[in-house]
Amino acid sequence: MAETIWDALVPVYEKWAEPTSAAFAEAALDRAELCAASAVLDVAAGTGALAVAAAARGHGVHAIDNSPGMVSRLTERLESYPGSSAQLMDALDLQYGDDEFDAAFSMLGVLYFGPMAVKALTEMVRVVRPGGVVGVVHWASPVGGGPMFVPLVRALDRLGDPEARGLTIPVTNEFLEGGDVEHVLGEAGCVDVWSEKVERESPMPTPETFMDELDLFFQMFPQYRTAVSRHRDRLREALAEEVRLMAKGKDGHPLAQVNIAYGRVPR
Repeated sequence: MAETIWDALVPVYEKWAEPTSAAFAEAALDRAELCAASAVLDVAAGTGALAVAAAARGHGVHAIDNSPGMVSRLTERLESYPGSSAQLMDALDLQYGDDEFDAAFSMLGVLYFGPMAVKALTEMVRVVRPGGVVGVVHWASPVGGGPMFVPLVRALDRLGDPEARGLTIPVTNEFLEGGDVEHVLGEAGCVDVWSEKVERESPMPTPETFMDELDLFFQMFPQYRTAVSRHRDRLREALAEEVRLMAKGKDGHPLAQVNIAYGRVPR
């Protein structure tokens, strides 16, 4: 597969996004109540928040992603877990037979596929054995991406530049309520579907380092690129101030919220 926009983001993603994803991965695994040494598939695995957590619990994990950079890093992280591996693969065309896994998960992954999300979930259902679990985690906020994007949205608004306002990225960023997530799992063929909202603390760079630490990540947004080219100093000041304001929340740590949804493959 060709390189993707995510390949260059591996270091910053692992440092600032994965700690939050890892906390939600632990919650998702806790609630799935898998049997010991289950065969687990992690779809759109990224740097492996769920894959590594599942492998550490003794499960055999196969993780797939379409980013060569993400897969390379995850392969390194899974080396110490015999029976677990990462592979380049299209989530819409899983190269596995029917009923190969006890569970399949996607952390902040396939629900970004927009109209193709149901197809990806249908593939996950296909490869999970009857009675097995299919679980997905998706942001519980229309902004998405966790708390780190909130200061960015507010700082861009402060600039008053209509071409540097709002956020759009070159992937489908469709917001789904918990009930919507349950619905798409049902459309994909799951039964006994349910969901819950979960929140966890999310690490943030300091106000002074926020822009530099997350610059590479934010470069995917055309509005951010416009703001940097036209208002770099003002944007840096606005971002720092918004992070300071956000840090006045609970215990100084912003909370990230997701919907975790589960379904069973029909017996």
